[in-house]
Amino acid sequence: MIVNDILEFYREICVERVLILVSTTVDGLCAWKILQSLLHIDNVQYTLIPVDGKSHLENAFRTHSDQNTVIVLIDCGGNINVSEELEPLPDSQVFVIDSHAPYDLDNIYDGDVVKVVIPENFDLEVPRYEDIYEEDSDDEDGPNRKRRRDEEDEEENSLLPKKERWKRKREELLFTYYELSGYNLSVSLMIFELAWKMSKDNSQYLWWAIIGVTDQYLNCKISRDQYVTTCGSVQQHVQRLNNQSDSTSVNQMKIKYSNELRLDLYRHWSLMESLKHSSYTASRFRIWTSKGKKKLNEFLADMGLPLLQCNQTFQSMDMDIRREVCGWIEVTAQKYGLDDISYGSFELQYGFKNKFCAADVLQAVSTALTCPTLDTEAAFLRAQDTLNRSNEKLIHTGIEQSKALCCSLLNQVQAFIDMKQVVCTGPFVYAVIQEGVAELEVFAHPARLLRLCRYLSEAYCATTRKAAVLPFIIASALPLDPDYTCIVGVPPLAVDSNKSYLGRAFHQASEKVNAAVEFEDFEPAVMQIKSEDKAKFFDALTALLIT
Repeated sequence: MIVNDILEFYREICVERVLILVSTTVDGLCAWKILQSLLHIDNVQYTLIPVDGKSHLENAFRTHSDQNTVIVLIDCGGNINVSEELEPLPDSQVFVIDSHAPYDLDNIYDGDVVKVVIPENFDLEVPRYEDIYEEDSDDEDGPNRKRRRDEEDEEENSLLPKKERWKRKREELLFTYYELSGYNLSVSLMIFELAWKMSKDNSQYLWWAIIGVTDQYLNCKISRDQYVTTCGSVQQHVQRLNNQSDSTSVNQMKIKYSNELRLDLYRHWSLMESLKHSSYTASRFRIWTSKGKKKLNEFLADMGLPLLQCNQTFQSMDMDIRREVCGWIEVTAQKYGLDDISYGSFELQYGFKNKFCAADVLQAVSTALTCPTLDTEAAFLRAQDTLNRSNEKLIHTGIEQSKALCCSLLNQVQAFIDMKQVVCTGPFVYAVIQEGVAELEVFAHPARLLRLCRYLSEAYCATTRKAAVLPFIIASALPLDPDYTCIVGVPPLAVDSNKSYLGRAFHQASEKVNAAVEFEDFEPAVMQIKSEDKAKFFDALTALLIT
């Protein structure tokens, strides 16, 4: 069932104690922070459980659902059959707020228990009910009820041709609908709009929503056009809230729209290190080669920047240079083919000293959320504390850990390329992180492995342009369970759409070889497979994608 009125959703969950299951994504965390504040205002009791996968979600749901009749799934549950997988009680209500697409059709057309919250102006492209389900009026148990066509008994022979046509059309519609996976509107932005409609919004809620949207864009979940459109609506909220704020207060939060460079953490690093370790510039300069390092020095020389200044921390550079350097980089970048060196983003200023951009806070929160040494709950709580603007120490700790992760990403990409471990099979390109590699534990979390996969895709395509039309796959041994290998995939760089067919292809290939696999993650193109079945799986995937 679809709920287009988000106010109706909030009224329903305020009636009694609510169980809230939140996916461990930055967007999901930001959505939870806004919703948590609203629940506190209205004195609504809740139980919070962060979940990092489908089995975790299922266990948490079944453990606590009998104590709560109102349940909210944030950034999870949309692409699984909630009624079948989680088995909610008949008198319960399960609200799904999820950015993953496509939604499971049983969630969309479920009668009363499962309710998918979708903005009223969102164009949801789903097959018609009558093309997927049919009404059975001959059921002895009572009135009409829905059921799948392929599960019903055979009728008289005269109806068989019509049934077969309907069945064939249904299979085609389902294949087309589920073929590509992607992402819808940011869930944190949806919850912010709930606060806005209730006249309870503020700059803090908007900042959290901005971080959620930035997470979608920088992790290639939405296209640049989608991001620009979203930023337009966010900017209207920024102007409105800034106009409403007390401009004379020293500690007043101010959000400002500005152009942001695609340079990781350069405000907290040296300009040289940021240029070397950011995937956008490192890939295009091919920084792992001597020619690439020479080209980077030429780039800095063209701007007239002394190496002494570039190797200092950004805050230690001469004030005049620091003020102008971003504009110089944008102008000079065009000469070196760095046409997308900047994008529109937002900065947060409170007081005279504290100033953060959305991308930097995103990196700090994401690093805490995917920390391999913490369990799910501890990582979630640490990331939640990092989001608090007053907790500067945690933010800076997260930024330092993010810089270390950037170094690990570059080291692993350079190792792949220098040791010629990137293999093109024809329909896709893949690389394998072998057991015993020093960086293995760093990439134990699937989100970090996906980031490495995108980084490798950019770097390899800079040297082999034909590979830009192929998807990239990385397989990594699991440090805690070497019998299993985690496999992730990203769509081709040359494809404008952010939708991917790899999730469905992974399912089909694993079924063909009857491999021992687990699709635990909420991301479709992430799977765990028995290490001994890995070679068979890649052979089956190659044969499947060639055809």
